[in-house]
Amino acid sequence: MRSHTRAALAAATALTLALATTACSTDESTGSAGASDETTSVETAAETTTVVTVEDGWAKATDSGMTGVFGTISNPGETDVHLTGVSDELAARAELHETVPGGGGMMMQEKEDGFVIPAGGELILEPGGNHIMLMDLDLPITTGQQITLTLEFSGGAEQDVTVSARDFSGGEEEYVGGDHGGDVGGDAGMNNGGTGGMSHDG
Repeated sequence: MRSHTRAALAAATALTLALATTACSTDESTGSAGASDETTSVETAAETTTVVTVEDGWAKATDSGMTGVFGTISNPGETDVHLTGVSDELAARAELHETVPGGGGMMMQEKEDGFVIPAGGELILEPGGNHIMLMDLDLPITTGQQITLTLEFSGGAEQDVTVSARDFSGGEEEYVGGDHGGDVGGDAGMNNGGTGGMSHDG
């Protein structure tokens, strides 16, 4: 009789230990999943964080060739941000351009190291000044068309911004680098003035 009682007690104890072990494993698994979900949430938030704001963003409407993008990019943060590049689905290439003194006045060239926008400061992109260039366009850009650009920052952060195309007749500046066909408006050819560049509306 005692033998049966001891056997029953041993079986009950074993069952209790098994249930306790299962519960612990479930808790640990849930904890790991919770941590994973939290990490994913943080990473997603970082990817979608607004790095800068863009005011009055616009691009020049054009039939072909290349065009400029302008506006004011503001940094509302407390640390400097480094704008290193830009991409766009409409253009085969997109570059950040700066204005530099040239033999016949001001000339445009790629700003290879990008622009640093100070904390609380802004970067003004304007015709005849610093700007974004969309080059080797496959299709025309028409007035009122919405264009989405991806701004690229140091550290791997990216931000999509949308600008609207508008008609604009600007002055012509010379582009340093002569390997891009056409000009911003698509209506000026190569500059043969010996500078090795080309004219384009800033």
